[in-house]
Amino acid sequence: MTGQRDLLVEIGTEELPPRALDRLARAFANGVENGLREAGLAPAQTHRYATPRRLAVIAAGVPLQQAERVVERWGPPLGQAFDAEGNPTKAALGFAAAAGASVEALEQVDSPKGKRLYYRWTEPGRAAA
Repeated sequence: MTGQRDLLVEIGTEELPPRALDRLARAFANGVENGLREAGLAPAQTHRYATPRRLAVIAAGVPLQQAERVVERWGPPLGQAFDAEGNPTKAALGFAAAAGASVEALEQVDSPKGKRLYYRWTEPGRAAA
């Protein structure tokens, strides 16, 4: 699913002070935009509106789906991940389970903290609605 749509977020309120409308509308618009960005659904632009009883934001060009993202996870040091015979320990098995992978799929990578288990995968984007 590709493409973009416009999103209207509107809230009704009790009577808001007219002097505070611009500040409240700006804060509301920033909150909506930041939430969309954190969810991987950054809008192309936003427009804010305010009346004494309403705050509204139109987020134009919101993607219908998040982009794919690469997820990296560092696991335990090799000394804790495998026993003397080279069999995986509970630490390696737990890391593999948490990463949703088999122990065989894990990589052994050098890091600033020494050799560690590592797993990297591509997470598909989720639909916005």
